[in-house]
Amino acid sequence: MEQNVKQANVHPLTRQLTMCALLAALGTVLGILSIPLPAVSAAGYSLKIGITVLPVILAAALYGPAYGGIVGMVADLLPALLFPKGPWIPWFTLIGALFGVIPGLFFQRGQAITWKRLFFAIAAGQIFCSVLCNTLLLMAMYGLPYQIVYVRLLNQAIMIPVYTAAVYGTIKLLKRGGFV
Repeated sequence: MEQNVKQANVHPLTRQLTMCALLAALGTVLGILSIPLPAVSAAGYSLKIGITVLPVILAAALYGPAYGGIVGMVADLLPALLFPKGPWIPWFTLIGALFGVIPGLFFQRGQAITWKRLFFAIAAGQIFCSVLCNTLLLMAMYGLPYQIVYVRLLNQAIMIPVYTAAVYGTIKLLKRGGFV
């Protein structure tokens, strides 16, 4: 009871900003913990296995495209600044923001977060950002063959349902705990 009274005194905008800051921090940590696979080109590009996008999608679904985009941008930018593994490329940060903006567009008018809507929101964001934009950028930068798109499509065919289940479950837990 006492906990509910304290939460009622917190301004909703303060709660949103705090939650987005926590999600951006979580995205930063998850970005640092991504696992690189062996290089697939002479330029040294390697695929990374990670779940950095989960906090970004969560912010987008809960608070809309603006918050999702900011969390995506911060979650991409901070690991690049804190633990650089090469030059910072602003295009990747822009795409990182789009990872939050695109799914957020599905929830910008306060639509209910259902499995179906969340699945299509995540699929749209992942296919546009990961499969299309990131692949084109990597092909241009590292001279990768266009066949890399097949690997990235297969990856997303597996990860989109995983992301959907993880985000949906997390939202249900956050709502049950009274955090959102």
